[in-house]
Amino acid sequence: MFGAAVQGIKQLYILPKGVFFLKASLKAAACGLVTAASVVLMFLGGVLYIFSYAVPVVLGVLLYMFKKTFKTQCAAAVYVSTCVLSLLFVPEKECVLMYILFFGYYPLFKEKLDKIRPAFLKWLVKLAVFNISIFIIELLCVVIFNIEFFDGGVFSSSMLAIFAVCMNILFLTYEFLLKYYLILYEKKLEKKIKSIFR
Repeated sequence: MFGAAVQGIKQLYILPKGVFFLKASLKAAACGLVTAASVVLMFLGGVLYIFSYAVPVVLGVLLYMFKKTFKTQCAAAVYVSTCVLSLLFVPEKECVLMYILFFGYYPLFKEKLDKIRPAFLKWLVKLAVFNISIFIIELLCVVIFNIEFFDGGVFSSSMLAIFAVCMNILFLTYEFLLKYYLILYEKKLEKKIKSIFR
């Protein structure tokens, strides 16, 4: 019965004999490679303070392009694997939380948020999701991981305002990168990558 089901799937996708299993194994290998690369890059979050924010942005863009070629299920597998391994092995927890609680999962749901109309409501929802996520991230950093919000633990309302503005600029930059790097990826790289997995 199992063999008949597999044969039926092969006929459904009109694939030559053996290609179905090959594609599945290569997709699994691609997930593993992207996960490993993501965890390695996550270690850079501790090199410079700004990398705690820059690395999750880069990984989110990478995951968004990966999702375009390998679909949401594979991208979700990479996201979950990267989250687990990063929590276990990466010492820079703020970088890890940035990825887990926003920049990593956002590419998986961005297309659904983009369908919200009118446009001002779409951006209102996006900004609300982002700012709530950042609040939770910083709260966890302070309460759970004992990471000071600012060096020395001293801050003012003006410093908080500057931080909020900078983070929202980071989010808008992230949106820009997701949109235009995906266009560049589709034009320059996607066909070459797809040819490997045929």
